[in-house]
Amino acid sequence: MSDRVLMLVAVSIILMMVVGTSLQLRKPQHASPLLVAAVAKAKVPRPLTDIASVDAAGVSQPLNARVKRPTVINFWATWCIPCVRELPTLGTFKAMADAAGIDVLTISEDKEGAAPALKMLEDKGLKALPLIVDADGSVAKATSVKGMPTTLIIDAKGMEIARMEGEVDWSQKQSLDTILELLEVDAPAR
Repeated sequence: MSDRVLMLVAVSIILMMVVGTSLQLRKPQHASPLLVAAVAKAKVPRPLTDIASVDAAGVSQPLNARVKRPTVINFWATWCIPCVRELPTLGTFKAMADAAGIDVLTISEDKEGAAPALKMLEDKGLKALPLIVDADGSVAKATSVKGMPTTLIIDAKGMEIARMEGEVDWSQKQSLDTILELLEVDAPAR
């Protein structure tokens, strides 16, 4: 094959990938609420790592020191299409979780630092979601996160009791019910 044909094939492939990605972003996805069956429960709960974590303001603190009560920790990135779709539902979940005594913490895996994650949270009206910046991937590595989105469910003792890999519709009450069931706590009285 000539160099021109190879170049044309390469450009065509890149174009198809770009078009496919943009269609995927626009295509409505219907992620289901979090279900107990979709969660990997820890056979033996393991303590959350004490690795240093840096928040959006640049304050460093051990990750386990950030957990004061049951916490849902979501790993995401601005370049991760399922993460971007999931984020608004996590924002809705945060209000339900707060009322139930559960914290929500997000950890951005963007290599460029806090700026892209903060911009996305602001653009989506999600500035209330607490943000940890893991630009070097050390927190993800220390918690054995393999892909995104991944969510860790941490109990009040700072132990990881379960994790969910993949996109979830957190906006459904059923997602909160599942977290409460995993934590073995009752739903708050209304």
